[in-house]
Parts: sequence; structure tokens; C-alpha cells
Amino acid sequence: MADVELVSKLRAQSLELRTLLIKLCRQTRIHIGGDMSAADLMTVIWQYALKYDVKNPRWEQRDRFVLSKGHATLALYNVLCDVGFVSQEDVNTFCQKGSIFGGLTTTHVKGVECNSGSLGHGLPFAVGVALSARVQKADYLTYVLSGDGECQEGSMWEAAMFIAHYHLTNLIWIIDKNNLQLSGKVNEVMNLDPLEKKLEAFGFEVKVINGHKYEEIMPTLKFDRKSLPVKPMAIICNTVKGKGVPFLENKLGWHGRHPNSEEFSVIFKQLNEMEK
Repeated sequence: MADVELVSKLRAQSLELRTLLIKLCRQTRIHIGGDMSAADLMTVIWQYALKYDVKNPRWEQRDRFVLSKGHATLALYNVLCDVGFVSQEDVNTFCQKGSIFGGLTTTHVKGVECNSGSLGHGLPFAVGVALSARVQKADYLTYVLSGDGECQEGSMWEAAMFIAHYHLTNLIWIIDKNNLQLSGKVNEVMNLDPLEKKLEAFGFEVKVINGHKYEEIMPTLKFDRKSLPVKPMAIICNTVKGKGVPFLENKLGWHGRHPNSEEFSVIFKQLNEMEK
């Protein structure tokens, strides 16, 4: 059972994260829909589940987090700011000339483990990281956050075969299943379902949770390193693209579009209503 006070704190932090995302929309185009769907997951991952040392970003025993859906980079940058790796002043330079805080993740930013953006690369990269931990007999975990549309890539399934075959139980695969992608609905572009059964057939232990409900996210993403699951873990998180602002929620076209002035007014109004 998740601690009520902690749940309340994390919810407040995710609301602040969404507020920062919307504010930065004013200065540049961001992938607002996917950032918002992943906000709760990233909040729990970084504020609750991961082991790391802000003062020593390259600490060898740190847990690794790989953002495979690299277009959700601004959510990651703001969470890294919240935990102390970077400053808000730095994040505010997002996508400006000369900034290291680009539209896709880069290892120039403290706390970022790999460059991402080309979909389907993050999970295979994480496979190598998890395998390295095993070879070194290290107890760190590797968390990977991918999108559901990204799971249409063949490299994801090759990585999934590898994870299952080599029994990489130290790798936690999290899928942000918001059911929308750039060109349409996932089940219309290339249907993944039944995703749970497919992953089970590959050899995973699969959990399906509400990716916005902290009482489900927290116990699912926190692991005892001395008692890991018997099978590799895949967590399907049912989420809503644009979550937190009804104007954006489950709407096609908000993968990476920049809101106009009128749309901003509606978005800010709805966001302010959430904060009350």
C-alpha cells in the first residue's frame, strides 16, 4: 500500500511538471502529448524508484534510466531539475541556440544515460547496460521507458527476445501505452494488441497498470534488488496522451504541434483549474 502522504507529494510534483511543460510550450515546439502521458511515470521513477547520487552522476552503482521514447525529453529534463541534477535556468534554454537541452535526449545533460530520438534504439541499448551489470556482478537496475507506437519497431522485438533468452531480470521495461502516435491511433497504424499476451509468449512476466494512478505505479516500479522477479519484467502502463489538460487528452494531432494563442488560453485555464 503506497504511503498517502508520499502519494500526495508525488501528485503535486507531477502537476508542477505538467505546468512547466506547458509554460515552455510558449518558447518552442515540444512533444506535449507524450510528455504529459509519461509525467506521472517519470515522477515516480525518479522520485521514488531509482537509486542514484546527485553529487556523483556517474556513480558506478547507480540505477540506469533509459528514455527510449526520446521525444518526451522535456519531461525528463524537468524531473532531472526537480531532483537536483540540473537547474531550472538551464532547462529553460530548451531548444535555444547553443543549449545542450535539445529536443531529443543527449548525454551532455547530467542524469541522461544515452542519446535517443530514433525510436526503437533505447531498449536494445538498455540490454547492453543490463548485460554489463550481470558481467560485473553489479546490483544496479536498468529502467527503460518506451512508447507503444515505438513497439512497432523490429529492433524492440529483437531486444525483447534477447532479454528473455538471457534472462535479464535486472532490466525493467516500462511501456507508456497511450494508444496514439504521430500518424494516428496505434491500433490503426499497426496494431500491437494483444500486447500482454505477446510479451508473455516471449517469456516476460507482465503487469498491466494505470499509468496515472500512484497507488498502482509505486509498488509496481519499486524492486527489491535481492529478490528480483523470476522472469524479466514488462510493465504495460495504460495512459492518456496529453493527460492533465482535457483540451489535449486523447486528441490526435497533439504529438508535436505548437499551440496557438487561443489554444494556450484554454490550456492554461484548464491547468489552473487542476491546481485549485
